[in-house]
Amino acid sequence: MPLPGEGERGAAVRRMFDRVAPTYDLLNRVLALRTDVRWRRRLVRSLELGPAPMVVDLCAGTMDVAAEVRRQRPQARVVAADFARGMLARGRLKTGLPAVQADSLALPVRTASCDAVTVAFGVRNLESLERGVAEIARVLVPGGSLGVLEFFRPERAAARLLHRLYDRAVVPLVGRAVSRDPGAYRYLADSIGAFSSVGELEALLHDAGFTAIAHRALWPGVATLVVARRP
Repeated sequence: MPLPGEGERGAAVRRMFDRVAPTYDLLNRVLALRTDVRWRRRLVRSLELGPAPMVVDLCAGTMDVAAEVRRQRPQARVVAADFARGMLARGRLKTGLPAVQADSLALPVRTASCDAVTVAFGVRNLESLERGVAEIARVLVPGGSLGVLEFFRPERAAARLLHRLYDRAVVPLVGRAVSRDPGAYRYLADSIGAFSSVGELEALLHDAGFTAIAHRALWPGVATLVVARRP
């Protein structure tokens, strides 16, 4: 699997996610000991949504974030977008929410039409992070919010040690036990080390015109939440 920064990789990443779709939810819960459920709740709360917002969930996978938006804001209009049809098919069965197969770098969404955009564990898989940020900025209304939940490349020594233990021991072990495609979970570990740090993403958001940029490490320290607003 090509890693972040290694050129064209969208088709390979899409095929990988279609292969792992049947066991994706189970692996997420096992790998994070269901902590990922709390992470997604925190992501949606951080957006400070109005009573009936228009929200697009990018790299939506099996649509856990889209479902959490609807749980917290029952009147929200939520659309899940992902380029992996297999993932969305499982998400549709699970949630009943609308979904569209789409490339996050070229969304079939009108300019300045969304109150919020969410991305949970997806920006690391974009072929171009810069183009992805620009597309998010395009579809958000002025004052709209962005929430990104991700495993970023750690910068501090303690965080690097924690990530290394998790990535090199826990992820491959669980991937081999649960998935028919353990190589996909080796990609998860390898892609974190090749991806941006949270500081680099914040700099990119600043250059794209976002304001009120902030981040918070989420317990137990392997995931980070980044929030920002389009002026």
